[in-house]
Amino acid sequence: MSNEHAPTHAGSALTVAAVLFVLLRLLAVAHYDWHVAFALLHTLELDDAPGLFLGTFMADSRISSALLMILTPLTLFFYFNTRNDPGRARAGTLLALVVLLAMIVSHTLTYHRWWVPVGAIGLGAVLLFVKRAPVRFVLRWFTWLIAGAALVVAAVVATPWVPLERIEISDGTGEYYVMETSPGFLKVLDARDHEFRILRAEDVRSRTELADH
Repeated sequence: MSNEHAPTHAGSALTVAAVLFVLLRLLAVAHYDWHVAFALLHTLELDDAPGLFLGTFMADSRISSALLMILTPLTLFFYFNTRNDPGRARAGTLLALVVLLAMIVSHTLTYHRWWVPVGAIGLGAVLLFVKRAPVRFVLRWFTWLIAGAALVVAAVVATPWVPLERIEISDGTGEYYVMETSPGFLKVLDARDHEFRILRAEDVRSRTELADH
């Protein structure tokens, strides 16, 4: 009986975790200002979910460096220790591993942080020599450890999931995150104080995307 309900419970837990992730993300970006978070909520649509999730980990290069350095060897470790277990989703883990490897290569080439792959290799080497108790703990709670890390990141990363832009308007130039573009106006977040603003499209003279260095 418990086995029949296990997938349902897991699905419900993942749904709750996803909702909590979005809520924490909105609050963090709004600097925990309730009104700003409420305004940002209305800029989201259902098809924004992938961009919000991936943008969270790509927005802050320092956070992404640490996560890639830790998650890549952990995922590799998990895959090799569960590849012969028929109860594990091996294809999903392998796909996640391929994506992580591609991301760590791209991240290293972009930011020239060669210590990221070196650190990942070092952590992987450490995992090969750990005792069985930590191994069993990681294998048993791997999904929850990843979910917990995602929620922590959502709660602390204040950088929005969209690129930073320099926008010139009729009364000056400022740096903003464009959260929504609609006919006639832009909904933006000021990069300085994370104040939510609505700009009229007719007042916008130029927009320049700023790269994160």
